[in-house]
Amino acid sequence: MSKLLVIADDLTGSLDTGIQFAKCGISTKVEIGTAPSNFGSDVIVLDTESRHMAPKDAYYKVFALVKSLKGHIDYIYKKTDSTLRGNIGAEFKAILDNFNSPIFFIPAYPEQGRITKNGIQYVNGTPIAESIFAKDPLNPVKKSFIPDIIREQTDIKTFVVTKDKYESILNDNLEAGIYIFDGKTRRDLDRIGKLLKEKNLLKYTAGSAGFAQTLTKLIEFKTKLIPFKIPLKAQPLIIICGSINEKSLKQIEYTKKQGEVLDKVLSPEEIFKKKRFFLKASDLKNYEIIVIRTVEKPSDIKMYEEYARANSIKIEDLPLIVAKRLGEITQRLLIRTGKNILVVFGGDTFSSIVNRLHIKCLIPLLEIDKGVVLSTVKDKSLFFITKAGGFGDEDVIEKILELVNREKFKSIYEVLECL
Repeated sequence: MSKLLVIADDLTGSLDTGIQFAKCGISTKVEIGTAPSNFGSDVIVLDTESRHMAPKDAYYKVFALVKSLKGHIDYIYKKTDSTLRGNIGAEFKAILDNFNSPIFFIPAYPEQGRITKNGIQYVNGTPIAESIFAKDPLNPVKKSFIPDIIREQTDIKTFVVTKDKYESILNDNLEAGIYIFDGKTRRDLDRIGKLLKEKNLLKYTAGSAGFAQTLTKLIEFKTKLIPFKIPLKAQPLIIICGSINEKSLKQIEYTKKQGEVLDKVLSPEEIFKKKRFFLKASDLKNYEIIVIRTVEKPSDIKMYEEYARANSIKIEDLPLIVAKRLGEITQRLLIRTGKNILVVFGGDTFSSIVNRLHIKCLIPLLEIDKGVVLSTVKDKSLFFITKAGGFGDEDVIEKILELVNREKFKSIYEVLECL
């Protein structure tokens, strides 16, 4: 029996939440797409890959998985995107229909500039519907008031809990529904968690990796750790960037100014296999970092759209076609170079890569930067450093390079129940 089940809708989100527990010495594994095969870990993060599904399909997938795991789990945490993309309402309903209990939703992630005030979600001071996430090609966020976002998919009851109501609302007789807590600081999240524990209300909670960090201090877990060394073959460091988020693109531009970087921007012809993609042997020897990406700036996506129209390809199919192609390119690179580590920017891109490599379970090992995670594949000497498009500091690639060039990793631990 496992202590905590985390239900996430994409892979980078699964890892940036799972690492909150793993870095505290809590045995954690990320299962991809299906129910876990065993319950040896204290924390199981289940990546349902449901963010881009139709709401009805996402509902049935989460409903069936949660139903199948009843009796095997003490606590459930519904991990949501910190910018509220995906099928949040449908997946909340799937859990409520299994348990008919209040779910306490704490969506803030202060360390990433995501805060909640009067039920409105902000990113770096801007309501999400006015931010760059309103232009997400697959899941644009059109509203900022969280109850409105939930009501787009379901009629379940929602309750906004402002900071002055934290204590009073938990003293009332609670109806089944979603209780959305405001939060601006780490102290706010810890205060909410403490109150929920005092009231014995931690069984069903939800939020981003932000509140998951709070949960690590509130639930009693077993820990069994030993230090170990990872031999990484990371020269050159290869970065696969499928993200078109401005933050990821700026991180690449920053790194290009610091050293020897080969920046390979794929053309539509290379993506759609009309032209062969190939790295020369000299490229692999002469550069410290090789970046393979699809765009230099967000507006370059128009180039792909024009190509799609000219070749009778549906515009809405573009993101998944691009992700699939990046998965193919990555598989060939790993075979050709013999490398055992890869950096990936973008959740859809990483999902395509693990599908191509038939990976079903990942073990998070280390958080390099907020939302930037080193993980490994169970039973294989293969490692990934991943992040969602909007995460990480400007110099995140330098931090990654510093890590992989170390001889020994003193802060990484092997989790005995998983490996």
